[in-house]
Amino acid sequence: MRKAVTSVVATAAFVGCTTVGFAAPASATAPEIIRFPAETYSEPGFIQCDGFAVDLAGSQTEDFMVFRNESGQVVRVIHDGRVNETFTNTVSGKTLTNRGVFKDTFTRIDGTDDFTHTVVGFDFMATSPGQGLVLQQVGRKVFSLDGEEIVFFAGQSNIPDGLEAEVCAALV
Repeated sequence: MRKAVTSVVATAAFVGCTTVGFAAPASATAPEIIRFPAETYSEPGFIQCDGFAVDLAGSQTEDFMVFRNESGQVVRVIHDGRVNETFTNTVSGKTLTNRGVFKDTFTRIDGTDDFTHTVVGFDFMATSPGQGLVLQQVGRKVFSLDGEEIVFFAGQSNIPDGLEAEVCAALV
């Protein structure tokens, strides 16, 4: 799932960029572009619902642009992600197809090692055969500094109770 899978990759790449640096000599030049090969994943039993499990299978592509200031310090990282996933009710075979096309932007707060984090795009859009769009979270989200809380949201979402409960309800 985008949040679980991408967060791990984004964090690893982001930390790698800020500490080890994949970079050329320090200068305020064009951004460094890092492209990860397409990745597929599956997680049997991803969600346990009342009376059935939900398997997850998907693929994603990710690109990063790393911007540095004149001293070589990372000042911004932009992560472009694309996700295609299928959630499957293991008892009935009913499926949801999710797609995500989104951009995470991490911007350094001047004078600190902290970064703001904003996500823009189709973070989650799930469709069901014969029903069309059943779950969505699209728009712009701004996260707290610890990344645990959304402090601003503009867009459309029908996932108020959390993803697991909504996926279970959609796959009954």
